[in-house]
Amino acid sequence: MNEMQQLSLTPDGTTEQAQAVGLHYEIVAAAQAAANSLLTLGRKLKQMRDTGGYKRLGFETFADYTEQAVGIRQRQAYNYISVVENVPARLVEENAAAGVTKLALLGRMAPADQREVAGQDLANITVAELKKLVEERNGLSEQLSMIQDTSRPAAEAESYEVDMEALRAQALEQARAEVKEQHAQAMRKALQEQGEKLAADRKAAEAHAAEQAKKEAERKAREQVAQAKAEAAQAAEKKLAEEREAARRDQEEKDKADLEAARQEAAEARAQAEETAR
Repeated sequence: MNEMQQLSLTPDGTTEQAQAVGLHYEIVAAAQAAANSLLTLGRKLKQMRDTGGYKRLGFETFADYTEQAVGIRQRQAYNYISVVENVPARLVEENAAAGVTKLALLGRMAPADQREVAGQDLANITVAELKKLVEERNGLSEQLSMIQDTSRPAAEAESYEVDMEALRAQALEQARAEVKEQHAQAMRKALQEQGEKLAADRKAAEAHAAEQAKKEAERKAREQVAQAKAEAAQAAEKKLAEEREAARRDQEEKDKADLEAARQEAAEARAQAEETAR
């Protein structure tokens, strides 16, 4: 089993990414589920046996408990316990598909022999072949009877193995239940971050729009003031021109009247002079 690579990504705040992250954790959990279930079952059975907890449940013997309450034979239960006690967890994880009976047999070997035999594709070695290997390595044929009756054919021995598909299905359900809350939290966090981002973007857009509206209003106000000033200046200039024209005309009329009066006076003076000369 290769080491799993850790995820390295930059959150983009999308629902799709949150769903993908949740699915990833479900897949990782499912990949480990079979081996973890085997180890967990072995540890729990060992704890029940060592503490005598089965007696508090109303069973006189551990065998009664495993066969009646759990549904597995005592020998198979001890196989699980033997795996937990004698096989490193790493080897169990790497060879979970081989089944508990083969792993229990593997546990009868020295650690170096365990690694060597497990490296020979343990899942494709029959129980009978594995028993023979163990006997050859250890010379412990009489101890092997604690795992399986030496008179049983290999096919019958294989029948004691737990249905790994059922274990995987059960483990997958457990894994889904365990990651459900984590998935939901990831979804909630992603949605919250997305909502916050949308709110921030909306606030920024509103501020930008308000600033633009303010600038536009100020521009229009400046244009209106400039136009009003220009119109006022034009009106004042027009009025001044009109006043000048009116003053010019008044002066012209006055000058004409004065000239006419002077002419009249001169005419009267000549007439009087002529009259006097006579």
